[in-house]
Amino acid sequence: MNFNIFQQINGWAGHSRLLDTIMITMSDSLPYIAVAIILYLWFVGNKQQGIEKRYTAIYAIFSSAIALVINAIIHLVYYHPRPFVTHHVHQLVPHTVDSSFVSDHAVLVFAIAWIFIMRNDRLKYPILIWAIVVGLSRIYVGVHYPADLIGSALLSCATSGLVIYFSTKLEPIVQVLFRLYDQIKSKVGIKI
Repeated sequence: MNFNIFQQINGWAGHSRLLDTIMITMSDSLPYIAVAIILYLWFVGNKQQGIEKRYTAIYAIFSSAIALVINAIIHLVYYHPRPFVTHHVHQLVPHTVDSSFVSDHAVLVFAIAWIFIMRNDRLKYPILIWAIVVGLSRIYVGVHYPADLIGSALLSCATSGLVIYFSTKLEPIVQVLFRLYDQIKSKVGIKI
């Protein structure tokens, strides 16, 4: 079933130059969009709203970092070949022949999306849609199976839940980051 679903999505690749370009762009631009979202959260809003957004940014970074470390450990102990290694697929982007399960890209986007959802941010639905499209783009371009994305979403949900659950324990770290930011801001003379 995993490969059948993969084939249905990846089968669209190579038939439309526009769709290929969109999916390649969604797949490749993830780090830049993730950084833009975090920067947006950090610098947006009035004083109270800005603080809440900064918490969301920090929690998203914590969740992403924890999930990526766990993912690296999974890759060390479990190898699942990528679709292009074991099957003839439409591979639209180059990729190393490392383990497919779970997807780093999907871990990152879903960690951000879960934090938005768990903090009930007003942008939670657009961010969730973005995460799903990025996940689908990884299948479309031929480098991941659907199970890789489901595993990524579950792993990110768990790490996001842990970050939210232990948020009071993380508060001293958050306060240090806020103080550091305030010191930098005052030295540079930024009025944000």
